[in-house]
Amino acid sequence: MRPHPSLLLILLLAGCGEDKDKMSGIETFTVRSGPLDVTVVESGNLEAIESQIIVSEVSRTMKIAEIIEEGTNISEEDVKAEKVLVKFDAKQLDEDKYSRESDLEGNRSMLTEAKEALLIQKSDNESSIRAAEQAVTYATNDLRKLAGRKLADRVIGKEPKDIQSLLEDADLGGQTKQDLDKFEGDIKIARIKLARAEDKLRSTKKLFDKQYVSKNELETDELSLQSQELAVQTAESKLDIYRQYEFVKVFQKSWATLVSAREKLDRAKAVARSRLAQSEAKLRSREASFRRSENRLEDLNKDIDNATIEATQPGFVVYQPPHRWHNTGPLQEGSEIRRGQAIIQLPDLSGMGVKVKIQEAQIDLIKPEQTASLTIDAVPGETFTGKVTKKAVLPSSQSSWANPDLKVYETRIALDGKNEGNVLRPGMTATVEILIEKIEDVLRVPIQSIQTDEEGKHYCYLTNGDQVEVEIGKRNQIYVQILKGLSDGDEILMTPPELAGGDDS
Repeated sequence: MRPHPSLLLILLLAGCGEDKDKMSGIETFTVRSGPLDVTVVESGNLEAIESQIIVSEVSRTMKIAEIIEEGTNISEEDVKAEKVLVKFDAKQLDEDKYSRESDLEGNRSMLTEAKEALLIQKSDNESSIRAAEQAVTYATNDLRKLAGRKLADRVIGKEPKDIQSLLEDADLGGQTKQDLDKFEGDIKIARIKLARAEDKLRSTKKLFDKQYVSKNELETDELSLQSQELAVQTAESKLDIYRQYEFVKVFQKSWATLVSAREKLDRAKAVARSRLAQSEAKLRSREASFRRSENRLEDLNKDIDNATIEATQPGFVVYQPPHRWHNTGPLQEGSEIRRGQAIIQLPDLSGMGVKVKIQEAQIDLIKPEQTASLTIDAVPGETFTGKVTKKAVLPSSQSSWANPDLKVYETRIALDGKNEGNVLRPGMTATVEILIEKIEDVLRVPIQSIQTDEEGKHYCYLTNGDQVEVEIGKRNQIYVQILKGLSDGDEILMTPPELAGGDDS
């Protein structure tokens, strides 16, 4: 138990009716019932309830060209006038803007070129595929023309093994059917002419035998017969050659042309897909380059805009010191500021509060909306009031890092009313007494009159020196509640007998 400073106790007890035995020099206290305000007292620093942190939003380290003087009070009129708080040296940003604008225009031109190239490639693909499809159609029609549609469509999917047998197929038509009919017709005509030549020769021989015709006429008819016999042989030979060789050759040629046309169509489609993919990939690459240059220029324009920071709300200008490990010195013109670095804090001084750290043993006593009284070192003789607005759920990590055994919880108290005239400033030291509970009628004794042994038992000493074990209850910084062991009117010593005797011991 930590005793309260004696001087403070004496001043407080003097107004509360303590009895002292001046004749003996030993301080005593008469146990009485009275009110007991259970409070938690901690010290902290004033801070603005609402505060704006001005940080650098420029993506690179910048030098300060201008900065508003610390301690300046930013008013509503300053906000409307867009008063400049910080201005960075943006000369390099302006030079980079010209370069990035040139990059953007170059990428825009290449993007347009890629779009046009894609359209041209699509047109070329359509043309090449259309030409290849026409070649397939022509080759298919040539095959149909050769063998007839019915037979050609039946065998068009797969080349027949015995081409010559197609000549005997009932579905045969087209040019081949016409050629066969012609050859067979030629043979038939040649045979008819042969039969006529034979009949004529027989007749001529009979007339020659009777000497009605000359030998020359007989020889002429004999030659005519031989000629017709040769014509029949020739016609039959042409049909045989056509059946065995010519038709097979023409059919294979038409089939090969069709197969080649199909293969060319497949190649044309594959080439078209490949070239289209290349054109699309090039277009995507150009689009990505264009967007990248566009975004870079947009980011640079944002940096240029952010190079001048204007006031957006009222407040009191407080410079934010850089981290110790950066070793850049105090903020001033020429100081280098990194992205995200806090430059200025603009606390709104009209509403002030205090942040205190409550120990783990007492944090459960603290509730939002509890009232508090505050004294501020810079404003002596005046007491302020406030309310608890927030308490942390977890202990302060900063305090735990410094001392793992110390667990404290940050708690905020808002002062009532407005800070008229900006008398209160951030950083001022304040002592906060949070009222936990107000008990109207309890037996109470000063805290320093209670003694605790090693076993945790509590004792008081009567004025005759007798030790009395007591059970204590709630307390504040001055008094502690007595639940058992003392009665109203008992006289107790403020200190143990061995201490009360002083030099007499």
